[in-house]
Amino acid sequence: MEIAVAVAGIIGAVVALVTLGVNVSQYRLQRTSIAAPGSKVESREAHKILDEIDEDPVRTIAADHIFIQSDKSGVGYMVTQPIAVYLDMHSASCVPAKRAVLARSLADFIEEGLGPDLKGVLIATPREGNLLVGSSVAELLGLDFLMIRTGRAPRFGYPIEGTFLPGATAVIVDDLCMEGSFLATCVNHLRAYGLNVSDVFCLFERMDGDASEGLAAVAVELHAKYQIDDDELKQLKGVGRLRPPAPASRLPSAAGGADPRAARPAADE
Repeated sequence: MEIAVAVAGIIGAVVALVTLGVNVSQYRLQRTSIAAPGSKVESREAHKILDEIDEDPVRTIAADHIFIQSDKSGVGYMVTQPIAVYLDMHSASCVPAKRAVLARSLADFIEEGLGPDLKGVLIATPREGNLLVGSSVAELLGLDFLMIRTGRAPRFGYPIEGTFLPGATAVIVDDLCMEGSFLATCVNHLRAYGLNVSDVFCLFERMDGDASEGLAAVAVELHAKYQIDDDELKQLKGVGRLRPPAPASRLPSAAGGADPRAARPAADE
């Protein structure tokens, strides 16, 4: 009996320490200063530069969601890569009409690459990626959807959210690919639970990243509908000076209807 009481006390102390750690982390996040979103590239100029994108609706959406910073900022989940031009497809996807355009374009691209018979295939998107577009693609194709966690998973450390059977084929889908080590980690998580992965599909590949090389190292092929090369990024940075960022102290609060782009920290793009 005394042993049971002692064990219960130890468990209670461990739970209390974990809870305290979570609360401290949340407090630190709440006190983090809001970063300025960067300068918005003028849409008409960006539209001219992104001439490789032959789908006008996709091109228009991309051109309207590009931001720059005068100095490069480090972004990335596994390996930090300095970038100055940021394609904010997450904010674009928060608008239902724009999300529908991006998802439809990506779904058509997947069918072109893999064929129309996708029965049993699973669509998987990283939690840090564009879940809105990924889940919409799965819905358009009539396929089940999986979410991949590369950080600490809450359910017993289980990194895959969704229903699947070992031996099934999963296709990783995202709006933009750049970081090879991050994508390789997603592949390894899926394979660890018995899923077959040989393809990743995205709308945009940033050529200043190493997505293709990182995936090739784990025997996976990257299919990018459009590539944004160094020359295009240089041109975008050159024209992105028309709208200076608002000072962080003057940014409106979320409760006051802030522009969601103003409150987002730099992400994987």
